[in-house]
Amino acid sequence: MTPSPYRVMSTHKKDAHIIDLNSNQTLTAHLRRSTRPVCGDYVELDQFQNNSTRIARILPRKNHFARADRNGEPQIIAANIDCNIIVVAVQPEPTRDLINRYLVASHHCGITPLLVFNKTDLDPDFFSRTQAKYQKLGYRTFALSAKQPETVQPLLDTLHDKTSIFVGQSGVGKSSLSRIILQDDTLKTGALSQKTGKGAHVTSVTRLYRLPESNGFLIDSPGVWEYGLWRMSAQEIAAGFIDFHPFLGQCKFNDCSHLHEPDCAIRTAVKTGLIEPDRYQSYTRIVESMKHHER
Repeated sequence: MTPSPYRVMSTHKKDAHIIDLNSNQTLTAHLRRSTRPVCGDYVELDQFQNNSTRIARILPRKNHFARADRNGEPQIIAANIDCNIIVVAVQPEPTRDLINRYLVASHHCGITPLLVFNKTDLDPDFFSRTQAKYQKLGYRTFALSAKQPETVQPLLDTLHDKTSIFVGQSGVGKSSLSRIILQDDTLKTGALSQKTGKGAHVTSVTRLYRLPESNGFLIDSPGVWEYGLWRMSAQEIAAGFIDFHPFLGQCKFNDCSHLHEPDCAIRTAVKTGLIEPDRYQSYTRIVESMKHHER
């Protein structure tokens, strides 16, 4: 199916901002009660004689990115994404398991993850071991600083002709990086609170931007204090750990949770040094966190 030339930039209560991909012009389209698009959707429009526009249909999505809502169900944030740019920073430090949660979500949603270690001007060696660990696992990583724009170029080179989404905690510098990539000094940026060390929610609405001189798009999403995965089984979570893949399907039990069952290939791989213990411990904590959704 040929994509519609109309793509959703952002959604609001009663309407959505749309970009015409052919003319690069933007317009506002009303929402129908039964039609609720998300940022990144391709849509078809109804045009009326009074010059008003309404979204007629949402075209099938190739994928979507989500997070858990308060009921533990997936809340879709954006659609039709190629790369998930996971941004962590020297300040505020990433919470435990944050990166791995995003990687599990990326795998589940069929999106290529890119790991960005930001604010390296504060401490160039802060993420050196962490970055090396994820590089060894096969992930593409970038160490950069929004205060040193030349360090952002290798990331920018990977975004052409793709739709990418920035995700991460508030205050890690997603909006500052967006200003550099989009060449737009009008985008708001925020500072960390001196009292809490946390960032403010500068971006309040998930929004799609067209990259300058490129067919690529960048989606900037609101920051979070902690990224929550929706309700998943142990098997689905294990599938999001790339270093588990060679051993999946080799356990005694087909529905092995890799927590306590005998003859578990994953636990054996940990004992023999084929899987790093800290990765396995992160997996067990993420599986344990699913109990929160059972309350």
